[in-house]
Amino acid sequence: MNGTNKKQARSQRTYQLALESAAVEFARYGFADASLLRMADRMNLTKGALYGHFRSKEEIASSLVALLDGVLENLAARSAPAGGVRELRLLSGSVADAIESDVRISAALRLAFDGAQRSEDTPEFLTSLRRHALELLSASEEPDERTRVLADLLIVVLVGAYYTAPAPERAGMSARVQDMWDLLAPAPQLPVDG
Repeated sequence: MNGTNKKQARSQRTYQLALESAAVEFARYGFADASLLRMADRMNLTKGALYGHFRSKEEIASSLVALLDGVLENLAARSAPAGGVRELRLLSGSVADAIESDVRISAALRLAFDGAQRSEDTPEFLTSLRRHALELLSASEEPDERTRVLADLLIVVLVGAYYTAPAPERAGMSARVQDMWDLLAPAPQLPVDG
């Protein structure tokens, strides 16, 4: 590896570290209260070094929110329409797992929610997630009012679990999402061999 490649690799590692550090900050404090100084301190860098990778706090936030597109694409690629509510349970569990296991995704969602509070628009991630839920439900049954309500329920379960789970890790969110689905729409019991 020559000097230029080493520099690029080091720069890419620092960039990813900066995103991770920013994610912890944004997940905990939201956009308005996030501090670039705390982000830089967490990385043992100066704010100037942080600005070497990002021009502004807004640019860091945008980079994180852009990760949500990849999450949804990944989930859509993995899901094969099998059966209505069962698919919603699996989808919501997968989203909750992604949020709980990756602070960057947790922060991206928090930033999307923060932006929505200053706008009349629903966060794009939630709009896309609802659309995907409708597609899954429509593949297994004729779309009706119940289909739309179930897609909305997916969003309510995830947003509720997100906001009531401890920040920034959102520890236990995935289990709580499954518990809510168990109460709202119990999974069919598998026959016991014997």
